[in-house]
Amino acid sequence: MRNNHVVAVLLIALLLTGTAAAYKGKQLNREPIEDVVLTDQNGETYTFATDATGVVVVSFIFTQCPDVCPVLTQSLIEVESALSEDERADVTFVSISVDPKRDTPDVLKEYSERMGASWPHLTGTQEELQPVWDAFALVVQENVIDVHVAEYQPGEASVTVVDANNESSQHMFAWSGWTATKTNGEAAGWTFNTSVSEWGRMLHGINGVDSPSDWSWYWELNVWNETSTAWEASSVGMDDLDATAHPHLAWMPSDGNRSEVPAPNASHASSTTVMWPNGTTAQQGFETYNAYHLTEGALEAAGLNRTIENSAYGHYLSSLDDHAGPDDYSWWWNLYAWNDAESAWTSSNVGMDDFAEPHHIAWAPSYVNASDIASPAAQESDTETACNGHGWEMGSGSGKHCMCDEGYTWDGDDRLSCVPETTEDYNVGHSTITYILNDDLEPTVAWTGDNWQVEDFTADVRQLLEEEQLGGHSSQLIPFLPMTMLVATLAMATVWAGARKGSED
Repeated sequence: MRNNHVVAVLLIALLLTGTAAAYKGKQLNREPIEDVVLTDQNGETYTFATDATGVVVVSFIFTQCPDVCPVLTQSLIEVESALSEDERADVTFVSISVDPKRDTPDVLKEYSERMGASWPHLTGTQEELQPVWDAFALVVQENVIDVHVAEYQPGEASVTVVDANNESSQHMFAWSGWTATKTNGEAAGWTFNTSVSEWGRMLHGINGVDSPSDWSWYWELNVWNETSTAWEASSVGMDDLDATAHPHLAWMPSDGNRSEVPAPNASHASSTTVMWPNGTTAQQGFETYNAYHLTEGALEAAGLNRTIENSAYGHYLSSLDDHAGPDDYSWWWNLYAWNDAESAWTSSNVGMDDFAEPHHIAWAPSYVNASDIASPAAQESDTETACNGHGWEMGSGSGKHCMCDEGYTWDGDDRLSCVPETTEDYNVGHSTITYILNDDLEPTVAWTGDNWQVEDFTADVRQLLEEEQLGGHSSQLIPFLPMTMLVATLAMATVWAGARKGSED
């Protein structure tokens, strides 16, 4: 009879408590986040206690991040889209900067609008943000962030190509005078008349304005001299001109007045200016190198044939090395980004135009496994001792630094040494972290980096909504309450009857 009593009690306990499913991310057990007051991208005060309601998704980003952060933001946009209307009403998305020096409200506003993210992006002073980072157990690696911002050099970037025969080749970015002229001209809607000879490419006309056959004047290439702040004739042709060293170019009639060519826009990373024979001018440039520029520059220098289409949704690669994706989309040319934190290729969640300041990208048929794409070998060290054997070297000169493997970080200020992480806190620099908080602002689930599946993250959000009985979800235990009560009553009756019989005996 005693065993029956035990069974009855256990049955009651199981029915009353239920069994919680495991989260797909790392489950946490932390104290609630104390009230956080920061500034959003519109310059308005954002208060966690009143503005962050329901299930709260908190990501940590910095806008100058060239790889992980844009992918992370796009993935969260997909999570948001995957939620139902009722679920979305009870989920708050928030992004918090780890780079207050650069991420002003205006910068965050531009970033959120460019990425298409609808939620608040928060910043503040170093003094305001440090307690927030501490509360979330973040160790912000400012030296890592500074390297990626200050030391970004497009010339250190590369494009890996996997052809139709599954063979990889790597090509370094080369921004020539012709590539700069052509890409800026495309954005401006200019047309060019060029020819190629043994001496290189020559420009004969722009927008139908051709130089005369008698050579009384010709189209002359000029470069902007930053020191003298003046235009000067280029000493080399457009194919041989390094446009990363001379990012601002101007085309003018050889008999024109060079002093009348306007100075380049200081905010442009690269620009092309045209002065026509009648003295009118036009200028086109861009503020940030993106994967489209990287692709054009690297593949043009490599002499690889490609077709890059321009649509309402931006540029896309339709053909590479004379291999075009089929009309039935059974496969297509897919863009990959090198994930520094994971030391692996990941399919890019953003298009060429939205992938800002890329270091290493790859193009491969969509049927190729990302793990089969060669790593950016040109950036790797030839010695086994580089980065203590736990990473690979990137950059050159003073900007040279290790990309440490997962679980390793820089040894203090030594950027060329990787040592094991000895803290349970999350390091934010190369990678980042996203939390899911419950309705009490308790960090419940953590997801590191950007290499996670949207459906898995969404499943964790839904599970927490169910546990909190939010988003149109009710407790799964409630519909079974009458049966639970019945079983409990019967069990208790059994226990009582047994106890009574025992007392009578």
